[in-house]
Amino acid sequence: MRITEAIQHDAPASEVYAMLCDSRYQELRCERSGALEHEVTVELQEGSTLVVTRRRMATDRFPDFARSIVGDTVDVIESQSWGEPDSDGSRGAGVELSIPGTPVEFTGSLSLAPVDGDPARTEHTLTGDLQAHVPLLGSRIEKAVAPIISGAFRQETQVAQEWRTRA
Repeated sequence: MRITEAIQHDAPASEVYAMLCDSRYQELRCERSGALEHEVTVELQEGSTLVVTRRRMATDRFPDFARSIVGDTVDVIESQSWGEPDSDGSRGAGVELSIPGTPVEFTGSLSLAPVDGDPARTEHTLTGDLQAHVPLLGSRIEKAVAPIISGAFRQETQVAQEWRTRA
C-alpha cells in the first residue's frame, strides 16, 4: 500500500534537518508518540546521518484481529539515512520501518524542500510502500497499519512546534 504524507515547517530546511537529527528531538518525538520505552541513536557517517529509533508501543489502537496476532505491545524500529543537501538546501533520506516478529514493513523516503521557492519554509514529505506479507490478510493488515503510520508522521508538526518553542 502506497503512503504519501506532507507537512510544512516554518523554518529553513537546514534547521528542520538539524532538528530531525538531534537525539533530544527524537526522544521528544518518541515520548509524544506514546512509546512505553524508547531508544535513540544518531550516527554521523561520511556523507550521511543515520537516525535510528526503537519504540515499544502498546497495540491498543490496533484492530482486535491484529492485536490477537501481535499481543499487547510491539517494537517499532525506524531508520532514517540522510544524505548531503542539494544547492537549494533540499535534502533526502531513505526510511525503513520494521516491526520485528511481524510480517509488516515500510520502505520509502523522506524529503525536505523549500515551500514554493521560499527558503524560510520547508515541506517535509514521506513517501513509501507499506507491506504486510501475510496471505489473504495482507491488505487488511495494511489498511489497519497505514493510518497509524500516517498519523504518526502528521504528529511531527505538533512535536516540531513544541521543539521550536523550547529552543
